[in-house]
Amino acid sequence: MQCSTLSVVCVAALVVSLAQLGAGGAVLVVFPVPSRSHTLLGDHLVTTLLHAGHNVTYVTTFTRVKASDRFTLIDIGSAADDEEESSGTLRLEPSSSRLPSHQFLADGTSIAEGALRHRRVQALLKDVTQSFDLVVAEWYYSGLLAPLAAVFECPLVWYSAGDASWLSVQLVHEPSSATYFVDPMSTSLPRLPPGVPDRLRRLARQAYLSAWVYYMTHYVETPAYYEIYQLAIQLRGRTPPLYEALLYDGALLLVNSHPALGQGVPLPNNAKYIGGHHLTATNTTLPKNLQTLLDNAKHGVIYFNLGGTVSEELPLEVKRELMRVFRQLEQLVVWRHRGASGLQHAPGNVHLVERAPHLALLKHPNTIMMITHGGFLSYMEAMYYGVPIIGMPVQEDQLLTIDIAASRGRAIKVHLSHAGIGYKLNEAIFEILGNYSYRSNAKEASALLRDRLVPASQELLYWVELAMRTGGAPALRSPALQLSTMERYHLDVAAVLLMLAWFLSKVAKVIKVYWDDFGTDTQYFEDKKNE
Repeated sequence: MQCSTLSVVCVAALVVSLAQLGAGGAVLVVFPVPSRSHTLLGDHLVTTLLHAGHNVTYVTTFTRVKASDRFTLIDIGSAADDEEESSGTLRLEPSSSRLPSHQFLADGTSIAEGALRHRRVQALLKDVTQSFDLVVAEWYYSGLLAPLAAVFECPLVWYSAGDASWLSVQLVHEPSSATYFVDPMSTSLPRLPPGVPDRLRRLARQAYLSAWVYYMTHYVETPAYYEIYQLAIQLRGRTPPLYEALLYDGALLLVNSHPALGQGVPLPNNAKYIGGHHLTATNTTLPKNLQTLLDNAKHGVIYFNLGGTVSEELPLEVKRELMRVFRQLEQLVVWRHRGASGLQHAPGNVHLVERAPHLALLKHPNTIMMITHGGFLSYMEAMYYGVPIIGMPVQEDQLLTIDIAASRGRAIKVHLSHAGIGYKLNEAIFEILGNYSYRSNAKEASALLRDRLVPASQELLYWVELAMRTGGAPALRSPALQLSTMERYHLDVAAVLLMLAWFLSKVAKVIKVYWDDFGTDTQYFEDKKNE
């Protein structure tokens, strides 16, 4: 009888243990940026968590994640958001301003605030029965999503869709040196070793943007924080903490990049590269007609995609100039372009597609180069499949991406301007066709991206689950966040040294006065003696 009872207890304990082992956590994922490239990354993150058995609540503008019992969608977009995002006002000439633009900081705050003020998100915040084990929030130049973790009393993991920069790393560590670590809107990568003028210019840029970050944090985001979150926190019987304390309380920063692609700077223990996590699970099948077309392209395929609606917004004369260049080529040109505006007389070797199967085109062995706007995700995907690129940046953050790729021999930059665009593009195409080093360097980058200890999606899952298991991965947190600005930059030590130098200078003056008096007295007695 005792053995039977003991067996029942053991079986029951085993069942409970297995149930606890198999029970997934509750994760809130917030990707508010209304862009297909951003939601593509968010979708893959959510799918990875769902496949691992977690329950996911997903706040986004649109998604292609299939409905399931463990998936809750909070749609903050509209039907129009499912289209390609607009590039905004298309500017073909570079900005003449000497000061770096800070508009991206305001845009990031506006996007985050718009998502948080949405009625569905507000309903989630005020639902006191709702709880989560982790919040994964996309960082897009604003920290206004950080207090979500405080509302639900759980750890926060930041996700950056682009390369690491001092703006994102300072959320979990401290601002890094501007000498080798630039912001995403910088036009070029630092040249090492840097000269004094270059260092002064980059330090001034970092100081200027840091002042704007301070202003946005204290005078724009802090009032918005109390308006958005105060009631939700008070409904749970707590007092809202200071916004700045929550802003720098993230457990981890996940960076959608790789050292072989981005600036390649050292990161703290709680910032991790997980770039390419969306590539292994993405469908890369071409439509049958396009597959046949690419298979028969014996001279190769040039894939032309400027992202968003840039192709449609190009001036008519620029489109005609591009057509004149493509008409002279033996290669097949696949141009992602919606509609036929200005392209009614496209040459026979130009194939227009409204929705390009992006990865499938890059993966095809006949694709020999890609002409792109220089978005970081497009650059990563091209390098993953070993395809060199011609970069025609249209926004500020794309200038840095193309400069990095060009500095490593994987790309050529062509300014998308009215003056001489045809000649410059034609020259760049034939440079890549005639110089195998570009393809060789892209293949080398591909090998580095694929040569990983574990797939990027598995690494992504590991870090997210580690933050859940350990209550925010405290062992990885940077001690730099515990320091004040004065302590971090040794301003108090500098003040002490200045005071010491001042004191010693006074002592030296006193000694000099006494020494001079002593010399005068000595001379006086010698003169008297001689008399």
